[in-house]
Amino acid sequence: MNKQITRTIAGAAIIGVGVLALLNSLNVVSIGEVFQDWWPIAIIVAGILFFMNDPRNFIWPLILVTVGSLLQLRELDIISVNPWQLFWPLVIIAVGISTLVNRSHTHKGVNKKDLDDITALLAGSSTKNESKNYKGGKVSAILGGIEIDLREAEIKEDATLNVLTVLGGVDIKVPEGWEVKSTITPIAGGVEVKTKPTGKKAPVLTIVGDVVLGGVEIKN
Repeated sequence: MNKQITRTIAGAAIIGVGVLALLNSLNVVSIGEVFQDWWPIAIIVAGILFFMNDPRNFIWPLILVTVGSLLQLRELDIISVNPWQLFWPLVIIAVGISTLVNRSHTHKGVNKKDLDDITALLAGSSTKNESKNYKGGKVSAILGGIEIDLREAEIKEDATLNVLTVLGGVDIKVPEGWEVKSTITPIAGGVEVKTKPTGKKAPVLTIVGDVVLGGVEIKN
């Protein structure tokens, strides 16, 4: 339902732009004047669309809506502050909040060997997990790098791996036959999923978290 609503709003927005372009061609309105005063609305709409597409990941859409709203208020001469000066402090705060929210879940009653709990700070780490009931865990690479080899591990139901990367990198190797679902939020970073297609009943590894000025790669 959320994705359908998102498509509807996106489609309506595109139609609106098309109508403005038509009116501009007919000399009814001037797009330049409209865009000059109201362009931050696009940032606000983008934040709303991101939230509707994935309500659980609300922090980054909130940042977009906040920045867009401040920019709009500035364009209307209601405030004089420069929102871009606040952008990176807001990003840092959002990373901290996201870390607390995403990592508040605990795996009660789960054997430690079935979980990864890895932190690399100004260093590198290489881990191989051969669990026969892998559950996921949490990984933090801050100014460092982490390699996780899961090619000998097995997932009986599903597993969730929470990743935080700040100025670092995480490489994850998974066996062929696993389905990888990534909902990682990249901020000036990148996420690459290079796994081969799987069947409908394949075990699922869900990877969540944030990547800031770093990278995450998942491959077979």
